[in-house]
Formats: sequence, C-alpha cells, structure tokens
Amino acid sequence: MMRHLRALLFCLAWLAVAAPARAAAADSVHFLLIQPGSPGTTEEAAPLIGRLAEYLASHLPEGTAVAGLYLNSLDGVQAAIKQSHPRFAIVTLPYYLEHRAAYDWRPQLATRPGGYTEERYRLLVADGNPASTWRAINGDVAGTLCFTPEPVARLIFDLSADSLPFRCRPTDRLLRAARQVVRGELSGVLVTDEQYASLMLLPERKQLRALSTSPLLPTPLVVTFGPPDAPLDAVMQALAGMKNDPAARNLLTDLRTDGFGPVDPASIKRLQALFENPAGRTR
Repeated sequence: MMRHLRALLFCLAWLAVAAPARAAAADSVHFLLIQPGSPGTTEEAAPLIGRLAEYLASHLPEGTAVAGLYLNSLDGVQAAIKQSHPRFAIVTLPYYLEHRAAYDWRPQLATRPGGYTEERYRLLVADGNPASTWRAINGDVAGTLCFTPEPVARLIFDLSADSLPFRCRPTDRLLRAARQVVRGELSGVLVTDEQYASLMLLPERKQLRALSTSPLLPTPLVVTFGPPDAPLDAVMQALAGMKNDPAARNLLTDLRTDGFGPVDPASIKRLQALFENPAGRTR
C-alpha cells in the first residue's frame, strides 16, 4: 500500500513540475536535482524546478517536454529513476562518486555556487576542543555530508568510513548540529563551503574551529545517464549559457548558483580513483 502511494506521489510531483510543451511532445527530457539532506521538500521545490524545466524547454526543439524533480531524501532516488527514466541529473560530488557506475553517469558540467569553481569540505569542532588532529575525535560527527559517508570520508580523510575514529551521523538540521557541537553534545560537524559560510554568520561562530579541511574539490556536477545525444547536448548548451543570459538571472539566484561551467576531467578521474582505491594516506 505504501509503495503504491509513494509511486503515486512521485507521478504527481513529476506532473507538477513538467514544463508545458508548445505542441504535442515529440520527445521528453526528465531530470533530477539530487541534494541529500538539503532543505525543503520535493513539493516545496516544485515551482523552482518547474521554472528551470520551462527555461530548458524554451531552448529545445518545438514540442519537447521537460520535467524535473528535486530529491533530498535518498529513499526516493531509486524509485524516481525507475519510474521516470531521467536523462540527466544535478548531483553532489560524493553522491556522484558513490553511484556513477550504477547509473552510467557521465559528467558534463559543474555548478558554480557563489561563483566558485571549487570548494572544500571541513570538519568543525568546538573551539575549546583540545584535539590537534581528527584522529583524536571520537563520538558522533554530524552533517548533510554524512548522508554519503563513504566518499566523504575518502575525500576529506583518505580513509574508508569504517576506519574513522568517530561515527558519521546524517542530519538535515545543520544549524542545530553546530550548536550541539558548541554545547559538547556532538564531537563535530562536517560542512561544505556554502554551509561553512552560513555557519560563520551565527553568534556561535567564534566557538567553532576547523580541525580538518579537504583539498579543493569539484562543485556539484551535471551528469547524463550514459553518453549525451542531440537533445542532451542542447540542454547542456542551454545550462552553460545561463550565466550570460539576462532572462536566467533570477532563476540562477534562486537555484543558488552563478551558472554552469566546464568540468575538469583529470580532477574527476583522480577522485574516482581515490574513491575506488583509497590510498590510506593521512593528513
């Protein structure tokens, strides 16, 4: 019963965000925005995703229907892919590394949150914590990054998640987690650059310090399911052109990105190798 209800909700969500075709649809392009642990719900994000779908449809051949879906719960991704057969997705780097082989994901573009082309992940602890290295941390460390603990552990610490001295606990309540670190209720919090900037606006910012920082990493990726065809090439061109399109300015602001740019294949290949064959190095 619940499985059928979930399927119905997914179908309704897709219908809610489908860009209206200007004629009978000769083709369709479905996409996913996969952001584990990010705020909001699929339903709340539907108007914004619908605007993106409509923008992309305006750059595709007449009659091409475009629909998108925002997912911040890992439970819904597999069902959405099975039911809707999406053609491309916008995914976080850790989620890409963990699932790229299963879905034959091919990186095409990278997002530019805040205009940056790279970002770092950080382990924050209470300023009064005497630890001088992450190896001295035990207990629980929380964050949205903990929804994908294995790739995150390898990206930040060059170890598998099972080898870490602390437990990585997923949470979608990042501000609460940061305050729990300050109060000593959590050992630490893992954050992206964007999350770090938000936390630095809190009154408690002076009570937090970065204990470990990852190397520079690619920002979230735009990936296709398999090699792109002509319609997907047109989609990528439309995404890449948004930064210089005045009509897309407000949409990009609401998507919290400065646009979409090229990926660095060498960097992606190196990170794939790190994830698949961890070297066990320490920092």
